[in-house]
Amino acid sequence: MDGKERREGIRDRIRAGTQRIIFTSPESLMDSLAPALYEAAKLGILRYFIIDEAHMVEQWGDDFRPAFQEIPGLQRDLLRLSPFNTLLLTATLTESCLDTLETLFGQDLQVISAVQLRPEPAYWFNKCSSEEVRKQRLLEAVYHLPRPLIIYGTKVKDVEDWKRELTRAGFKRCDLMTGKSTTQEREQLIEKWREGKIDIVVATSAFGLGIDQADVRAVIHVCIPETIDRFYQEVGRGGRDGKASLSLTLYTKEDFRIAEGLNDKSAITIELGLQRWQTMFYKKETIGDGRFRVPIETPRSFQDKTIDKINYQNRAWNIRTLTLMNQANLIEIDSEEPPQRKNCESQSEEAYQAAWDLYRNSRIIRIRNQLHLEKFTWESEVEPVRQKRQSWSYKNLQLMKEALNAKRCISEIFAEAYSIPSRQTPETRNPVIVSRACGGCPVCRENGVTPFPGIMPSSRPVWQKSNFILGQEMQRVVAGERILLIFYDSLEQLNKFQRGKKLFRWLIEQGMRNIVISPDYHYFLKETSRIHNSFIFLFDSYEPVLMPRIPTLIFHLPGIPLPLKYLSNYSTSTTTRMILLPINTPDPNREDRRLINVFSGRYFKFDVFCTEISI
Repeated sequence: MDGKERREGIRDRIRAGTQRIIFTSPESLMDSLAPALYEAAKLGILRYFIIDEAHMVEQWGDDFRPAFQEIPGLQRDLLRLSPFNTLLLTATLTESCLDTLETLFGQDLQVISAVQLRPEPAYWFNKCSSEEVRKQRLLEAVYHLPRPLIIYGTKVKDVEDWKRELTRAGFKRCDLMTGKSTTQEREQLIEKWREGKIDIVVATSAFGLGIDQADVRAVIHVCIPETIDRFYQEVGRGGRDGKASLSLTLYTKEDFRIAEGLNDKSAITIELGLQRWQTMFYKKETIGDGRFRVPIETPRSFQDKTIDKINYQNRAWNIRTLTLMNQANLIEIDSEEPPQRKNCESQSEEAYQAAWDLYRNSRIIRIRNQLHLEKFTWESEVEPVRQKRQSWSYKNLQLMKEALNAKRCISEIFAEAYSIPSRQTPETRNPVIVSRACGGCPVCRENGVTPFPGIMPSSRPVWQKSNFILGQEMQRVVAGERILLIFYDSLEQLNKFQRGKKLFRWLIEQGMRNIVISPDYHYFLKETSRIHNSFIFLFDSYEPVLMPRIPTLIFHLPGIPLPLKYLSNYSTSTTTRMILLPINTPDPNREDRRLINVFSGRYFKFDVFCTEISI
């Protein structure tokens, strides 16, 4: 079976629902796979939409392979056909990247994080006075360092030159990969790399994404990466088996200039961006539902005769313009179903191909800001986005420069890059905290600090936003308070006339869904099985961070001190909490007094509450 037949077989299985998992590239997703995915979505058999290495949506989507930032439009259109879960996975998430993902995929993003820095790499940096000195030190390092190892450069020409130098020095088990490598060359290199036929790869940053070679022992940079983020990701190719690895950076004065040039994001200026947008929008096609089709093969202006209309770079700049406008909330990038052969049976082959050409050479957008064609709108809405991104990019480079001659442990530099502060507006966002680890760096070695691993952090669970509404009677007795206490005299009082069972049933009918209760007292919940369309979450103890944020009932037993957290007003929870507890429960702040005598919030005695709700 040749490649074409194999790909067609995959598409057929997607349509039939028998292809359980499909791994693909953004380009294939947006093109050849799109018809099959639309068919699957119509049938409701698309379950998960997963983007691995999601940070590349920002990093590569801005400067390289713009299809990365077109994925959200396709995902949004598929969701109109049937619901599915979207997962964005990454081990290196910066605040800039998270903001970009929120913009592209919508505000309703939930973040689950457990960030621990890699403890395996030991870091070494050496400034070389000339290229000749760097060449000598690289060859010396390769002679002595354990393998497999990766050598990273920035420019394709530099990588090719380093490969020739290594071959000339006698290193035959060596190969190279750059962005210019063909698919076949990449596949052959990866196969030889995994089979151990080569143990040195010289590459640009194009090598490594999605390649999990566990036993890489060393990563050498013969350049200065333009961001600390790129540096950490590339160093992370080593030591994936949990054993020690080494990072060596050999740099020259000239490398600073190259890194600064690369770091100056090629985000389009507002003048050129507006020109491109005006040209695209004037050639728009209205397709209904507030959406427009705009061409992406047009030059930036009607007078521009220097750019071939189908030039790839021109298309990429037009797509980059659209994604920048999307981030600035001027437009929303959308999508539409591609041409289907079965829908074009009455058309000629030429007409079908023309429909596909139109699909590939245009994009669907929705206007968010009606003043999108005005220069002052671009100055007030787009320019701040550009400036913010350039500021983030500049900070990332400054952290990389600091690492080369650091005055603090490199783990602190990485932690600064990947820590994300909490946020209350426009939507609440929990902080991302980084657990530091260092396998050895210049500062630690100078100060006699031994390598240390960080403590593996525990991620906070994320619960779907609930629409639970308390019943009217419960709202009445709660009277707007977040905490309600019900004091009972004894367990016998609860068991008398089965009032405890009746109370639990009434509370669940009124919307209490988290039930914190000892397993020995689950018999109080027996009556709740008869409640139509009700469900509850059972917990043995009250752990507010780990529980869904929905109305909660806590049954507290006699003879056990009341945890102070039962009465705490957690900022993360705005739901009702009801505590059923003994009347002689001591104040958790002072055990010499009863809580009922000092509690300033809303409370009832058990009998009074039962009378209030008529049970």
